[in-house]
Amino acid sequence: MVEHTHSGKPDFIFQGFGAVQKNEVRTVATINDVAKRAGVSRSTVSLVLNKSPLVKHATRLLVEEVIREMNYVPNSNARGLSAKVTNNIGVIFMQDYLLGVPGQISYDNDQHIGLCSFNISNGIMTGLQGTFYGVITERFCSVAEPDELPRVIREKRVDGAVIVGVPYSPQFIDNMKKTGLPFVIAGVGSWEESVDSIYADPGEGTEIAVRTLLATGHKNICLLNCNPNMHSHEIRRQGFLRAMDEAGAVPMNDWNIYSDRNNGKCAREAFQRFWEAGNRPDGIVTANGQSATGIMSYLYDIGVRIPQDVSIISYEDSSICGYATPALTSVNIRKEELGQAAAQCLIERIRNPEKELETKVIPPYMVHRDSVRPR
Repeated sequence: MVEHTHSGKPDFIFQGFGAVQKNEVRTVATINDVAKRAGVSRSTVSLVLNKSPLVKHATRLLVEEVIREMNYVPNSNARGLSAKVTNNIGVIFMQDYLLGVPGQISYDNDQHIGLCSFNISNGIMTGLQGTFYGVITERFCSVAEPDELPRVIREKRVDGAVIVGVPYSPQFIDNMKKTGLPFVIAGVGSWEESVDSIYADPGEGTEIAVRTLLATGHKNICLLNCNPNMHSHEIRRQGFLRAMDEAGAVPMNDWNIYSDRNNGKCAREAFQRFWEAGNRPDGIVTANGQSATGIMSYLYDIGVRIPQDVSIISYEDSSICGYATPALTSVNIRKEELGQAAAQCLIERIRNPEKELETKVIPPYMVHRDSVRPR
């Protein structure tokens, strides 16, 4: 962009984010410039940049202040060559299928939306604020390639990784450990005994949803669960049974139903079979928002009203739940907080490989909207 004077000659040339005089030569601060102004050695500045605990607190504050004043941006390539670090972390989104041909992607209710992973990744970015780490993302199907590792891991392009979601092959975690690379797993039910794990407990969230329905007079409650091959299926089922047993309610036989995939189309088909078999729930708990909307579309087509005739609660609150009509009462599992905690855990693991193993469960809470009515 150029701003012109009356003579037609430019007074200012806009470069990047700032304007400089036409004849001015812009200089970029170097690590030596920072060291000179702070009155410390180059190696001290490097230690500060790498968050070394060897630097005195007062010295760290001084150097960080000079870095801000001089708008110094570290040369990541040079630092990587000298320190054998990349200043990048990998965010690996686990897939249960290989990505299809772009021209065949559907935007109907058969799409795998991936909102959970997206929301977690937003939290990861928040957790990296104030650090020098960037992010490289990759989608990886461990199920299809059980002995392989993500490309960014194989090519050593990152200093550590957050593994977001499931599923993964039985040998995936062991293969990750063999690389020696720090990593954290994060997601719904993502927990491994010997790995840093930051996760939401789908059993706890399902209990909260079932208790809410029971407390509002619902007696005939069904659970639209995820595929039985997923680890969280049984955790949800157990949470459902605990809540029913706690209230002295007897769950109906075979009312833990499931869809093959976490999308609206599969959920609609599974619930339609359930309904056409003569089952009549007055309350429904679903594994996620997209499954709930699949059920809602079927009930709308057959003239069953929500919440007048049937109430419905979704686990894993998302923008889908707020946009739905009626808006879905949902269990919010704090996905952004989960991602932020995972990023912070990984940074600590990179800095201190010997630190104590971290296992953290992010507690959920209920968001009351319009899809539940007392009976």
